[in-house]
Amino acid sequence: MKVSAGRVDGFVANPDPDIVACLVYGPNTGLVRERCDTLADHVLDDPKDPFRAAELTMASLGDNPARLADELLAMTFDGGQRLIVLRDATDSLTKILEAALDTAGETRINALLAIEAGSLSGRSSLRKLCESRNDCAALPCYADEEQSRAEVSRRMLKEAGIAIEPDALRTLTGYLGEDRLSNRREIEKLILFVGREGTATEVDVQAAVGDIGVSSMDDTVFAAADGDLRQLDHAIERFWAEGGEPVGLIRANQRHFQRLHRVVGSMEGGTRYEEAAKRLRPPVFWKHSDRFQAQARAWSRSQIELALARLSEAELVLKSTGVPGQAACGRTLYAVASMRRTRAA
Repeated sequence: MKVSAGRVDGFVANPDPDIVACLVYGPNTGLVRERCDTLADHVLDDPKDPFRAAELTMASLGDNPARLADELLAMTFDGGQRLIVLRDATDSLTKILEAALDTAGETRINALLAIEAGSLSGRSSLRKLCESRNDCAALPCYADEEQSRAEVSRRMLKEAGIAIEPDALRTLTGYLGEDRLSNRREIEKLILFVGREGTATEVDVQAAVGDIGVSSMDDTVFAAADGDLRQLDHAIERFWAEGGEPVGLIRANQRHFQRLHRVVGSMEGGTRYEEAAKRLRPPVFWKHSDRFQAQARAWSRSQIELALARLSEAELVLKSTGVPGQAACGRTLYAVASMRRTRAA
């Protein structure tokens, strides 16, 4: 069964009882883990119950592929449903999973297999298998968009008894990234900073979460907009080493140049930089304010529009072709940085 991204939350909240295996995959590793945990909670009060739960690895199945079928068909003492969790799945699981499900034949499997996987392209054999079978479901977990970040923020703050001002919420969602687990940690920092039953202001968000802006992704984005090829080279290598995704980095650059476009457009219309920058939400992180101002004075609106066009083209290429993602992303960012260097020269 193929579940669209917009229907995944509803499916996880109320899983189809006929589904035996749920493939939860995507670049948002925190959301993958969160949804697998939610599925597990539907089966067991304690997902670590040794009598009804099992956790497998790809290595263990490589040594003994039949073990997956054994776990799916195993019975519990009380006849309750079992939970099997398999993490870091790849396409090497495809034939093992298909054989295990086919082994059961007409026997009803009283277990749920929660499979965690990273990004899987449309050509992935594991994804195709789970999308095509009636006893499997494929649940995509894409990067947290602004609306998702806002919803998670509101929910977590409400559960802690904390209100948040509208401007503070906009600032918070702007600071948060694309991974659900990282975002939850940052929101928890804000909860601890404000204290239960309090009200989060924009100042609170900047104090508690503002330093999230100092990251390898931001280093890469600012190096590209600075036209600093040497710093860009170091920053992008560190971003890859930390497991960063090419599409996520392209989108971060798009957001940065869109913000520059708004400010530069206002400046070319006669507005002072200070006034134009003040309108941005979230505001420019204070540690980056001097660099952002220098970029706004160095780039023209037409050049920014050309940079945005190149970034959009790169995102399309990354999503629709089989080109090596890191190489394509790197070439685009070096080209954008060279535009800034040309103008500076």
